[in-house]
Amino acid sequence: MLQLMFITAMLLLLRFEEVLCITWSDVQFEYYQPRRRRIRLMLPFRKTHQYGGIVPFFLYENPEKPWMCPVRAWAAWWHHYGVSANPHDGMTADSFLECFRNNLLDISIDPRPYGTHSFCRGGCQYLAMVLRWPLRQICTWGGWAENFDNPGTIFKYLLSWTDAPQLQREDYFNPERAGSDPCTACGRTCTCA
Repeated sequence: MLQLMFITAMLLLLRFEEVLCITWSDVQFEYYQPRRRRIRLMLPFRKTHQYGGIVPFFLYENPEKPWMCPVRAWAAWWHHYGVSANPHDGMTADSFLECFRNNLLDISIDPRPYGTHSFCRGGCQYLAMVLRWPLRQICTWGGWAENFDNPGTIFKYLLSWTDAPQLQREDYFNPERAGSDPCTACGRTCTCA
């Protein structure tokens, strides 16, 4: 259950309180091509859209990263636990936070800096740095692009005091510096990839 919530919160840029409000009536399994599945999530509430008007999120299978595949995670939850008829059977925000922080302790990470926005932050960084989405696309996906009245939102998610620098300052313009990890889309390893 935690993995499903972690994946969903990170990919949809949700606070964990928003993930905890998702019910089965918000989730639809669909075929978008023969034998190709996706999930449509229609969230009834978000901090950024408190009165509705939330466009659906579409999540697709990810066979290259099965540990992060939202379709696989939702299908596993459905298979193992089915649909709960009682909306009060869900996990509380306090329980979720305790489990999340215990998971961090399990891998020797200090949990104190992490809280409700950790998955928004991690999701933004994943979309920008791993999937290399443009900032406008991240803002649109996260529901922050309507009028750009709060440009600081994305920057506080992309840059955090808990992040370790990826490059020494002396190497910023160093033409001899090592290439980066291969781009997942094009395979380039140059520093601009």
